[in-house]
Amino acid sequence: TNDGAATLNIVLNCCQILYTSLLRIGLLAIQLRHYTKSKMEEKPSITAISWTGGKDCNLALLYAERDPSLDVRYLVVFRISEKAFHAHPIPLMRKQAESLGLELLFVDFPEGTTDYFQAYVDGIRNLNDTYGVTTISTGDMDLVGTMERNWMERCCEAAGINVHLPLWAIDREKALNTMIEEEFEIIFSCVKSPFFDANWINRKLDRSAIEDMQKIISSGLTPEQINDGVKPLDLCGERGEYHTMCIGGPLYKKKICLCINDEPNKQVTKQTSWKGNIHNSSCIYTISLNDTAEN
Repeated sequence: TNDGAATLNIVLNCCQILYTSLLRIGLLAIQLRHYTKSKMEEKPSITAISWTGGKDCNLALLYAERDPSLDVRYLVVFRISEKAFHAHPIPLMRKQAESLGLELLFVDFPEGTTDYFQAYVDGIRNLNDTYGVTTISTGDMDLVGTMERNWMERCCEAAGINVHLPLWAIDREKALNTMIEEEFEIIFSCVKSPFFDANWINRKLDRSAIEDMQKIISSGLTPEQINDGVKPLDLCGERGEYHTMCIGGPLYKKKICLCINDEPNKQVTKQTSWKGNIHNSSCIYTISLNDTAEN
């Protein structure tokens, strides 16, 4: 009958649709299997951590080590040739690298360099050519100064390698709490007025220190500071208000012992203006080291 023929056509059409759908599902399954296999066969990217020895790069290192797509082999310091790092002493960085079991590399810029962008790009290309570095991981959290884009991201893009930004735009309090929860041992190595004084040098970055910094933020700025263009304290020191050194943590084979002078270094500068979010100060205190020693 006509009704029977119509029903048969409907059944046949449904079977055809089902058959086509099963073919597509099978094809997708094959493609997914090949994609998964190719991903598993991909070698992790040889990675260097942009290094200062401070809290942020140490947290970035921890995240990079836990990322299966990255093969962390190096710590790399970008610096003006042989220029001393008062907030992040080179001897300390060497001890950190030794304890972490990673090679410490330097990208040196000649004194008087004016085109730092090209200098960084050339240095990164050399890391790729010499050490096979295909990813640079950095602890950057925010834009610096008047920049409209992350500096390392721009440089790595121009050099033709990847950038890893695990802390980008992270909540500041969350970042500091994570460092404490992961049992990093961190001390203040450089602090600046108007927010800090010499008593903060060599102080441990713990919950008490975080609470004290939050009180500084809550107290606000004076009318004079506001008139001078002073910005509020960033809890992680992203405007350069303070710097830190890490002397132990989850990846360190042994704690780094420091021989620290009682009196910190003090530098009094002429009052300077604020540019972008770079913090300038009339008084800077830095840690004074005699030596670094092992336990």
